Amino acid sequence: MSNQQWGGQPYGRPGGSWQQQGYPSGGFGQGYGQPAYGRPVPGYAPRGGPSFGGGPQRPQRRGGAGTLLLIGLVLLAGIALIGFVATGLGSGGSDNSDVAYQNDDYRVPPPDTSPPPLPVPETYEEAEQVITDSPFYGQSVPAPVRCDAKPINVGTASDSQLADHFNGQMECLVRVWEPPVTEAGLVIVRPSVTIYGAKMTTRCGTSGVNAFYCAADQQVYYSNQLARAVPIVAEDKWAADVVIAHEFGHALQARTGILISAKALGQQSGDEQTDLLYSRRLEVQADCLSGMYIRAVATSLGIQQSDLQGIEDTYKAVGDDEVTGDPNMVGNHGLARSRVYWGDQGLGNATISTCNTFTAPKSQVR
Repeated sequence: MSNQQWGGQPYGRPGGSWQQQGYPSGGFGQGYGQPAYGRPVPGYAPRGGPSFGGGPQRPQRRGGAGTLLLIGLVLLAGIALIGFVATGLGSGGSDNSDVAYQNDDYRVPPPDTSPPPLPVPETYEEAEQVITDSPFYGQSVPAPVRCDAKPINVGTASDSQLADHFNGQMECLVRVWEPPVTEAGLVIVRPSVTIYGAKMTTRCGTSGVNAFYCAADQQVYYSNQLARAVPIVAEDKWAADVVIAHEFGHALQARTGILISAKALGQQSGDEQTDLLYSRRLEVQADCLSGMYIRAVATSLGIQQSDLQGIEDTYKAVGDDEVTGDPNMVGNHGLARSRVYWGDQGLGNATISTCNTFTAPKSQVR
C-alpha cells in the first residue's frame, strides 16, 4: 500500500461526549463492527446465559487533512486450540517452593488510571508494518512466572471478591508481559478492572453484560452477570482467567499500536469482509496471547494437563458459530475451530511471533 496519510482525513472527535458519538462498548464473545453493518448477532441466550452482544460502531470520517487521531477511534474488544502439548503444564500436584520464577524481582506498579497515550502510526503503510513486523513479535514470554491470584468460584463470588481476583490477575499479567513489552521498546500499562452489573457507561459508551477493554481510557471492565454465566458457557475453573487474559491481550495490542492499526486498515478498505477479517485477526491474536499467559503462570497456579480440555472449551464456546448457532457464520471474532487453534498456539509456545495472526493464511482466521 502506498505511503499515504490516513486517507487524507482524520477520524477526529467533533466535540461532545464519547456517549454522544455512538461508540457502544462490546466485549466477551462479540464486538467490532456488528452494529455498524446493521447485523446484530444473537448472544448466548439459547445456551442459558446472558447475551454477550454489542460492539463499537465505525467512527465517521471528517473533512480535512492530517493523521488519524486516536481519540476519535475508540476500540474495544472482548474475548473471545487443534491438539498440542503445552510445556509448563504439569500432570499432577507438586511442591513449587524451589521453582525459579522469572521476573520475580520486578515490582508491578499499581493500576494506572491516567496512562500515557497509545502509539499511533502516521500512515497506512506504517500501520501495515506494525501489524506484521512489530518489534513485539521478536520477543519471548518468560516462564514460569509467579502468580498469587488463586482461582475463585466466580459464579458465587461477591463484587469485591471479583474485583480483588481480577485486579490480582492484572498484577500477574503485567509481571508476565513486562519483559517482552519493555524489550520491544514499548510501554506496558496496568489497567484497573471495574466490576459492574447489567450495564456500564464508560468513555467508550454503554455496555451490557460483557468483559471488555476500553482503548479510550485503557481500562478493563467485567460484568458480574458475565461472571455468573461463565460456568454455564464453559465448565472450566480457569475460564474467567482466560477471559481476563484475552482482554489484557487487547491492552497489549493497544500499547503496541497493533489494535488501532488493524482497525484503521479494516475501515480504510471500505469492504465489510476485509474489515471483519482484520477484526478476526485481532481477536484470535488475543486468544493466542491469553494462552501464552496461561502457560507462563501454569506452574504457580497448579494448572494441569487435565485442565486443558476445559480451557479449550472456553475458547470454543465464544466462536462466532457457537455464539450464533450458525456453522457458516462469517463474524468478527472467528469460528470455534480458529479460536481453539490460536489458543493452543499460545498455550504451547513462548515466542510471541507464534501469535502473528496478520501473516497467517485466511483459513486459519476463518
